Amino acid sequence: MKNFTGFLIRQQRLQRGLSQEALCRGICAVSYLSKIEQGVGNPSPAILQQLLEKLQISYNTNEEQLTQAKAMLDGYFDKYFHSETAEKETTYLKLHQREMENSELHLSWHLFNLFSLIQRHGKNAPVCHQEVAYLARFYDYMETEQLFLYYVGAGLVESDDQLEMLRLAETIRPISFVRQSMAEVYFTRKNYMDAISAADRAYSTAAEEGSLPILLWSSYLLGACYANFNDLSFMLRYYKRAKELARGYDASIASLIDYNIGTAYVEHGHYEEAVPYLISSLTPHDLVSDEQKLLASQKLALCNFELGYDSLALKYLQDASGFRSAEMPAIYDQLLYFTNLHYVQGDRSSAEYESVLKELYQSGEESIREGYHRLLAGWLISLYTTQRKYKDALAIQTEHAYV
Repeated sequence: MKNFTGFLIRQQRLQRGLSQEALCRGICAVSYLSKIEQGVGNPSPAILQQLLEKLQISYNTNEEQLTQAKAMLDGYFDKYFHSETAEKETTYLKLHQREMENSELHLSWHLFNLFSLIQRHGKNAPVCHQEVAYLARFYDYMETEQLFLYYVGAGLVESDDQLEMLRLAETIRPISFVRQSMAEVYFTRKNYMDAISAADRAYSTAAEEGSLPILLWSSYLLGACYANFNDLSFMLRYYKRAKELARGYDASIASLIDYNIGTAYVEHGHYEEAVPYLISSLTPHDLVSDEQKLLASQKLALCNFELGYDSLALKYLQDASGFRSAEMPAIYDQLLYFTNLHYVQGDRSSAEYESVLKELYQSGEESIREGYHRLLAGWLISLYTTQRKYKDALAIQTEHAYV
C-alpha cells in the first residue's frame, strides 16, 4: 500500500469523525497534517508519534502473520478469477479481520470483503455499494494490483459506472474474467452487439489462458445474444459449443442450455423443434431446479397444444402445476392460469383474458420476459387487432420490430 502511515492516520481520523484541524490541534499545522496524509515530504517522527497516540492507533506489524495473510489473499483472488471455491482462504481471512484491518493489509482485506459480499448478497446489495464507497475514499493509497481489484469489484456491482470500471481494470490486466464481466453488463443492458464483441474477446483470451469456465460462459452468452437477435442458426452454434464445453464439467449447464434453445424455438413459433430440447432440459432430474421444471413443462404444454396433442399437453400442464412452490414468483400462477384460459377454456376475448395477458407481458420477472415476451407480444397484438386498438398493437409491433 502506498504511504501506509498517512493512510492509517487519515482512515482512523475519518473513522472517528475528526476533522484535520481537530486532530492536529496542539501538535502541528493543518497543512502539515495534510502533507502527512498525502505522503508528501518527510514528516517528523515526533509529530507522527503524537498523532498516532492521539488517535490511539495500535497496528499489527507481525511479519509472519502478515505474510500468511497475504498468501491467503492471493490464493482467494486467484481462485475467484478461476471460478473455484475458496472456503479455506475465506474462513481464514474472516477469522483474522481485526489483525488485517489494523495493518498495511487494511485495503486488501476490504477488497476481499467486497468480492465476498458480492458472492453472498448479489451485485446490487446495499452492503456492496457501501463497501465500494468506502474503498473509493482511499483510492490514492492503492497499489496497481489493489487498483485492479477495486476496478473489477466496482465493475461487478450494479451502477452507471460499471463498464468504465471494468475498462480501467482491463487496462491493468486484460484477463478473460474482466472481458466476460463486460459482456455480461452489455447483455443485461440489452446492448447485444457490444456484448457479442466482448464475449468474443473473452473467449479468445480464455483460450490462451486455458480457462474452461470463461470458455463455457462466453459461449453461453453468445448463444443468448444471438437468440435475442433472432438468429437461431448462430444461437445453436454457440449454445452447442457451450454444451460440448460443459460435458464432464456440469450436467446442469447442459440442461439449462437445452431449456434456452427450446425457449427460443417456442418464442419464434417453431414448436416441433422446441419439444426435444425442452424434454432434454428436464434431465438429469435431480440437478434441475423446480423452477426450470415448471417453466419447461409449461412450454411443453404450450407446444403440444399448438401441435394438436391436447391430452399430452394437459399432462404437461398438470406436471407444471405440481412443481409450483411458495418460494417461486407469484407471477407463475398467472402464467399457468393464462395457459389454461388460452388453450383449455379458449376464452380469448374476455376482460379477464386481457388482464392476465397484459400483466404477464408487463411483468418484470426475468424468466417471464426472457422466455415468453415475444410470444406474449404476438398474442397481445392479435387481441388488440381484434379489438381494433391498432395504435396499441402498433406500439408493441415497434417494440419487437415486427414487420
